Amino acid sequence: MLLINRFIGLIEDHAESLSLKWVEEVRSNSLTSGYTKFSRKELHDIVFERFRRLGKWIAKQENIDREIALNFREMGESRAQAGIKSSEMVYSLILERDMLVEYIKDQGIVTEGIDLNRVIQFGEQLNYFYDKAIYFALVGFERVICSVNDAGGENEFEKTVEGFKRWLIKE
Repeated sequence: MLLINRFIGLIEDHAESLSLKWVEEVRSNSLTSGYTKFSRKELHDIVFERFRRLGKWIAKQENIDREIALNFREMGESRAQAGIKSSEMVYSLILERDMLVEYIKDQGIVTEGIDLNRVIQFGEQLNYFYDKAIYFALVGFERVICSVNDAGGENEFEKTVEGFKRWLIKE
């Protein structure tokens, strides 16, 4: 687990350079062309905050699941209001996740077979986290685009968070 904490520390410590790299990728990738509507600074600030909170969000912490769900639901609402396609939003999150895994692999920390196993475990944690991030971003996106008139409103959201709770933060 110590190596996984080191991976998280690397990401959080290098959030600035990782954010700049993601901004370049998302602005130049044809599958995320809608993101050119945002300034480089806006994009940087969006992803920088996620990278800085990543350790808190993927660590096992009580009551963090609702914060994650709300954050990504709001992100989805914001992207829909900005006219970003849902496919672009999802792909930007996939790019983000893949970039983090590649960054960890490229750091030269993995020197033994057990280290490789930890990289795989870390990748699984990121996958679980980003799968749920994508889901809740789409929930927010649909609230705007589909003009969803939730009969259950926040109660429905709470039920959804509770239902996903065991998957939001995976051991």
